[in-house]
Amino acid sequence: MSDQVGVALVGYGYWGANLARNISAARSLRLVGVVETDEAQRRAAAEAFPAIATWSGLSGALDEAEVEAVVVAAPAAFHAELARQGLDAGRHVMVEKPLAMTTTDARELVTHADDAGRILMVGHTFLYSPPVERLRQAIADGELGRVQYLYSQRLSLGRIRRDCNALWNFAPHDISIMLHLLGERPASVSATSLTMIGPEMADVFFAHLQFPSGIGANLHVSWIDPRKTRLMTVVGDEKMAIYNDVSVDQKLWIIDAGVARNEDFGEYQSLGDFQWRTRAGDILIPKIDMTEPLRNEMEAFGEACRTGVAPITDARHGAEVVAVLEAIDASAVARGTPVDIEW
Repeated sequence: MSDQVGVALVGYGYWGANLARNISAARSLRLVGVVETDEAQRRAAAEAFPAIATWSGLSGALDEAEVEAVVVAAPAAFHAELARQGLDAGRHVMVEKPLAMTTTDARELVTHADDAGRILMVGHTFLYSPPVERLRQAIADGELGRVQYLYSQRLSLGRIRRDCNALWNFAPHDISIMLHLLGERPASVSATSLTMIGPEMADVFFAHLQFPSGIGANLHVSWIDPRKTRLMTVVGDEKMAIYNDVSVDQKLWIIDAGVARNEDFGEYQSLGDFQWRTRAGDILIPKIDMTEPLRNEMEAFGEACRTGVAPITDARHGAEVVAVLEAIDASAVARGTPVDIEW
């Protein structure tokens, strides 16, 4: 394999165009061509990248020896089958989130990639975001103390999809981040959903995840909300943190605040003084050298293909996210009945 891994991109829609740009800019990758069923989109890809090939189907790309890896940016329902085809042809594969639409398919792909001896990576882009890595390090170093709970909000108005509901469109990001930050998988989930635009797809989800360590996490996703929100709050017993992906220059706050008893402030005079008090200190906005997460993700994929070392968003991580999504969906259908997740 050369220094640059030759890549065929499957899908040149809104997100595919972003991927093509970052594949082309990545030091470890080379965009060989684009697979796109829509003729107008194929023309758009050829105009944007005159040196590449275009194909109407994946089989055409897999016939090319230059294609060493495949990046899948097709609708979610096709992810599992396209990934399987790439692995069957001996190619490394990166699939946009979610890895598959069922836990069974996701776990089969994990086994398939292992048997093929190929990298299978999932596009959980935010794990390659510097603020998320800084937050993960703060938790790992005990900077927040013991994590007690966390919650996320991923809301906007628009980009409503009909190939998957709001949960499968938005929540993979936040579930992926939560699993990465905590280093554990939830034991059970409960959820409710609201369907307002059309009868076939839920537009709003509220979910609770319970982790074996006792940490609880809440998740709220919606594509019919008046304001674009991308927030995650982590509450520790010493400090708290807010990750705000929408912010331009203040994406992470570390807040020295919490609750303490009088004994933490010194001697107390009577039992009545032995009570809980809130404690508010400084807010630290760490200086973080920002790089584009999608570019970082593409570089990580190329490096994984070259070295054979699994990336942080490998197929196993992707399958764990799918298992949580499927459990949340099942609980919402059952009107909030808790669903245990078998790992």
